[in-house]
Amino acid sequence: MKPVRVMQITHDLTIGGLQQVVVSICRNIDRDRFSVSVLCLREKGELASELERMSIPVFLLPRKRYGTDYFSFLKVASLLRREKAEIIHTHNKQPFIDGTLGGMIARSRTIVHTDHGRTFPDKRRYLFAEWMMSHFVYRIAAVSDKTGEDLIRYEKIRRNKIIIVPNGVDQMLFEGGIEAEAKKRELGISGRYPILGIGARLVAVKGIEYLLGAVSELRERYPRILLVVAGTGPCEETLKDVARERGISDHVVFLGARRDMHELLRIFDLYVLPSLSEGMPLALLEAMAAGCPVVATKVGGVPDVIADGYNGMLVEPRDKDALAKAILGVMEDDERRNRFRDRGRLLYEQRYSAAAMTRRYERLYLREDG
Repeated sequence: MKPVRVMQITHDLTIGGLQQVVVSICRNIDRDRFSVSVLCLREKGELASELERMSIPVFLLPRKRYGTDYFSFLKVASLLRREKAEIIHTHNKQPFIDGTLGGMIARSRTIVHTDHGRTFPDKRRYLFAEWMMSHFVYRIAAVSDKTGEDLIRYEKIRRNKIIIVPNGVDQMLFEGGIEAEAKKRELGISGRYPILGIGARLVAVKGIEYLLGAVSELRERYPRILLVVAGTGPCEETLKDVARERGISDHVVFLGARRDMHELLRIFDLYVLPSLSEGMPLALLEAMAAGCPVVATKVGGVPDVIADGYNGMLVEPRDKDALAKAILGVMEDDERRNRFRDRGRLLYEQRYSAAAMTRRYERLYLREDG
């Protein structure tokens, strides 16, 4: 039998957690059963070349030169018909709307949507539009229990429409070792300890200013402490200003967008996620896969993954003092840090591999989840 044609629809394939999930699905999908492609609505981005090297087609929707294109779903429908896409898998808001409308017009067999988590309540027009679209999709996958409950509470989506599919991380990225000291020399951070790390889009909701506050408190105990920040975003210059104002510029390195997070995680002594809101943060799963102990805030889907005191430490958001105390508590206790490392890696292998995530989506595509 011919493979079933599946098209992933996303805003873009820039460096980010959602985008990496799309790439992981494409990499791990059973190519004997499914023929997969990706449609980007805004831009292709850095990860597109990775898929194209795997002979996975990546399409970019033609855009209006000026203004908002309120009929972009018609262009989506035209592409779906041309590519004979049978299964549509959309990711987050605009792809949900344009992909669902396009899929209905193109008479695609099944539409699956994934909500990757966000801060609720959202704008009313989005809540209403997604409620409407929910009537025409087969299932909505929420990346965490909290995300699923938010969809029910704020968007009034029927519970029987929602299924929880946690994000997954490619194990192949963490196979084999790296030369940690060589990596540190490459980054110019040899001799620093402890090295705290975070990989995230630099936006306010990630709470990085509170992490900077914690580093400021910890530098007296650890004069060689270093925070490594990987990522870009609209708050980058503001965060650099905060570091300067706190007198910790020598204790913070902003690396920009990186394609080597799987290597950076092997040189971090601790991964810190100070977010104010989250869905199912992929970087957190990557840290567990890399065997990097974690301190994070108790928000969104994070408590689904981190059990406080068992495989990591959890603190309330917006509390730099609690964050500093938790970091100190882990760094001062080698036995605890090793325990978090081992338990985190084991939990990842059991529940959060990209292969396990993709198998669940394959069942949704074929309506075999019941």
